[in-house]
Parts: sequence; structure tokens; C-alpha cells
Amino acid sequence: MDLTGKWKYEEDYLYGKAKGELLLKQEGNKLSGKIIFTDEMIGEEPYMLQEEISGTVKENRVKIKAENYDIIYSEQEIFYELDSWQGTLVDEDTITGRSKDTQGVSGKFTFTRMKKD
Repeated sequence: MDLTGKWKYEEDYLYGKAKGELLLKQEGNKLSGKIIFTDEMIGEEPYMLQEEISGTVKENRVKIKAENYDIIYSEQEIFYELDSWQGTLVDEDTITGRSKDTQGVSGKFTFTRMKKD
């Protein structure tokens, strides 16, 4: 199965929620692309950023990690910890699993394939 395409991203973690889009390209078992999302931490103004990602897929296991990030919008100064996601391909349109940033904050995420227009 080819995971190339646009995916809706939703995540709940200890300090808030993140929502956005994952743009994924698959070549063999290698994954690359970017994830663009709004992060809404409890008690803080939301901000938007983009992370360039790389990863692998093996059978139904998906591993993705952020290589770097760019802040798209923020009203305050932020220092962001890079994310990684390890998930299971539930079906051809859904990946669920756990995320973790470099500080060790973890969450639960879902990537849902977006249908082409």
C-alpha cells in the first residue's frame, strides 16, 4: 500500500491538542514530507508550525520523526521540541499511535487519509 498523500492530523497530549495536515510521500519503505499544524496548549495562545519529517513503514508499522521545524505563526516566543510518531496502520486510510517529543512529553495521535477532490 502507498501512503503518499494528504492526511488529517489530530493529537491529544498532556498539555493540550494539536490539529493539522500531514503531507506524506512514500518511496519503497521510506517516508518523507511535512506536517503543518496548530498547537493549542492549555492556558496559552495557539501557534502554528511546520515540521519536516522522515520515516519508515514496515508491514503495518509506521515510524515518523521530525528533522526540523519552522514557526508559521505565534504571538509569543516559543522554543519547540521536535516530535516523533510511532503508529499502526489500522486500515488503508487510518494510522493511530503514540507521539513523543524530545522532552519526553507523549500523546495519542490519529492520521486520517484525506480524499482527493
